Amino acid sequence: MKLLPEDPRLTAYALGEIEDQQERSAIKSAVAQSTELQQAVAAIRDMSELLTKGFAAEPIPELSEFEKARMGQPTATRERSGVSRILSWPVLSSVAAVLIIAFVVLPQRSALKEDFAYQAEPRKEDFADQELLIESVYFNYQIDDNEIAAKMLIESSPFQSIARPDLESNEFVESASAADYSVSAEAKYSAIPSPPAMKARARRAILPKQARELPATFNTEKYAPIEESGFRSPLVAALSTFSIDVDTASYANVRRFLNQGQLPPADALRIEEMINYFPYADAAPTKSLDEGGAPFAVHMAQTIAPWNESHHLLRVALKGYEMPWEERPSSNLVFLLDVSGSMSNANKLPLVKEAMDLLVRRLDGRDRVAVVVYAGASGLALPSTTANNYDTIQHAMDNLKAGGSTNGGAGIQLAYKVAREHFIDGGNNRVILCTDGDFNIGQTNSGDLTDIAEAAADEGISLTILGFGMGNYKDDLLEELSNKGKGSYAYVDSSAEARKVFLEDLTGNLFKIAKDVKIQVEFNPAQVNAYRLIGYENRRLKAEDFNNDKKKAGDIGPGHTVVALYEIIPATVDSDAPSVDALRYQGSVELESAPGEVATVKLRYKQPDANVSQLITRTVNSDELVRFDATHEDVRFSAIVAAFGMRLAGSEHLNGLSYDAIESIAASSLGIDPGGHRSEFVGLVRRARELSPAEAPLPVQSRGTSQE
Repeated sequence: MKLLPEDPRLTAYALGEIEDQQERSAIKSAVAQSTELQQAVAAIRDMSELLTKGFAAEPIPELSEFEKARMGQPTATRERSGVSRILSWPVLSSVAAVLIIAFVVLPQRSALKEDFAYQAEPRKEDFADQELLIESVYFNYQIDDNEIAAKMLIESSPFQSIARPDLESNEFVESASAADYSVSAEAKYSAIPSPPAMKARARRAILPKQARELPATFNTEKYAPIEESGFRSPLVAALSTFSIDVDTASYANVRRFLNQGQLPPADALRIEEMINYFPYADAAPTKSLDEGGAPFAVHMAQTIAPWNESHHLLRVALKGYEMPWEERPSSNLVFLLDVSGSMSNANKLPLVKEAMDLLVRRLDGRDRVAVVVYAGASGLALPSTTANNYDTIQHAMDNLKAGGSTNGGAGIQLAYKVAREHFIDGGNNRVILCTDGDFNIGQTNSGDLTDIAEAAADEGISLTILGFGMGNYKDDLLEELSNKGKGSYAYVDSSAEARKVFLEDLTGNLFKIAKDVKIQVEFNPAQVNAYRLIGYENRRLKAEDFNNDKKKAGDIGPGHTVVALYEIIPATVDSDAPSVDALRYQGSVELESAPGEVATVKLRYKQPDANVSQLITRTVNSDELVRFDATHEDVRFSAIVAAFGMRLAGSEHLNGLSYDAIESIAASSLGIDPGGHRSEFVGLVRRARELSPAEAPLPVQSRGTSQE
């Protein structure tokens, strides 16, 4: 038999709890052959004796009559021996002995050195309820030996990463960024005079004042690097091709940073998601899809760039057909909920439950809902049931608690399995993942996870992602998963955002009316010296991908507005965009047939159940240019949101446009403002100005620039 010191069977053997003679003999033989196991058994028995003496001196806790009745116990108090009291504490066999063996007894029987520091995990939420937990552990393990009690107090905490002993040096290791968590001399183990003082000082060591104001160095949020698009000459690259994007996560996440008093990291800014967060008044198709109407309408406008009067802006907008709720297809929804320990904060799992409740209340007997949860393992919290069984669904949600590690890969596989088992032909089959993205055990490789999502999308099961929380948020993985899973990606930072996602934008986020939507713009070098696409850096496609129906792209839902902005340097304005020598084997471009055309805009899309794309073509003429102050408020507002994102990201193309100017233009472009989102944006601009260095023309941090 092969045993490890932390094997619970070894603990049971040491305490004489194994009744099976054959198993006991096998363990005894294994112990006899291993010095390490012999030390472990001796340590467990020593600790058992030590705890027996400690508990023998304590009064037996009395239960109230009500508690005894609930437990089905007789009212008479039964005397218990010290050993039986120990065995009634499950922490001894499952936690205390294993932790003492692993962290205290085996590696070190000598005294700890006096000076040490704590290594803290960079998750602010982990500290929220720690004081209460530490007190509980302290009272469970209080014994006469203060030194051992202190070690058990700290090392038996569920937050084991807070204090990690170096097994070779017998010291507690200080990480490079843990200066704020060093323990002062008065909190050293050797200086702890009594259990009450020990408890207070150990608590100060683990919970310094800085814990609630966590230093920025403890932030483990991850964002994919963004290289801002530079200007390109149409003589070098006549075609600009990209996939549409209906995600809104970046804007809500940026808002979260600003509201908590921080400027967002540059790579958290995906400008297309900031622009597309807002509703616009572009007209939708009037004919329904059943009547043969187009899934979306195309609108284009030209104006002057507010940050550079010599440059133009081309706005391309798609507006999805606004499907009435009664026209929606039946839904087969599987909620995949992260219930790991990192989701315990109020802005995580409780907000997930609130968001889910808003959605379920909109569904009816045509729809099905299942709930899969994952932490250290995954499980089916609610089998697929019709959505009109609201009380059943609500009961399942009320019973969810956060705790454990994050095995997201296992949860994703189970969620897709449930979705396949209840697949609705012609319906809306979708997994809705609610998480902070902090997958730390099991299948954690992003490539493996995205392969699972992509394969399920090919089967007709989409993946919608709702991100929650802060400090350990993994935006890079969640965005990639949503792209491969053919669904939208939103970040929920408040109850108001939950209402926007599941009330205002519900049909657009839940259903799709067109898939694999691509845009390709061809610029006329007689009118355009250079151009650049603002945003969409990770949505760019090769020119040949546009006509390739096997190449996947973004989907658009009912009522969705998708806006793309091109900054254009007219042919009459000099540009420093990279150029090439005149071509030897290709003739000059023939422009006589299109003297006034600035660009040709082409769109390809597929019907939700089709495999062959359809083509839409529009042209943009130079005489359609409108002054910025005279153009539609939607054009002005989308342009100034782009300017705000560029300012926060430190764009080299913004030409010094100030926060004051951005605020002024935004305030004059509010329009009807359903939901008050544009007004909120004006407040965020003010907040960013307050947080930015005085007199600084642009933020210090700047993203790289790509000429691709």
